[in-house]
Amino acid sequence: MKLTLVQGLLVTTVTIRHRDRCTVVENMVVDTGSVHTWVNVNAVEGELDLTADGADEIVTAFGIGGRDVALRKTIDEITFDSFHARAFSIDVGSLGPGLDGLIGLDLLRAGQFLLDCDALELRRAEHS
Repeated sequence: MKLTLVQGLLVTTVTIRHRDRCTVVENMVVDTGSVHTWVNVNAVEGELDLTADGADEIVTAFGIGGRDVALRKTIDEITFDSFHARAFSIDVGSLGPGLDGLIGLDLLRAGQFLLDCDALELRRAEHS
């Protein structure tokens, strides 16, 4: 999968399906420094119902921008390149302008992705 370089950040898209609704989330930054995949609530508002329910957890994330609070929610499915994960947990909260989300190590490791920084590509690992 080819990545786009936008203001020095590696950017791509993911597709999220939850409660019989589906949306493509653009401007997702591939962030190997992020433990969890994070989706900006403003990017999916009106498209998906990601409101809190009894199974969700409030989490605190720490990063360069400081401390943020998010809702850790298990969604029905996330698709990233050729990888499909069902019942996958994402963090839903606010991010800076122009950022629709972060693809974290949880998704990168689950899909066994390899990052080629020279070619600006993500590939699935090939196992023999």
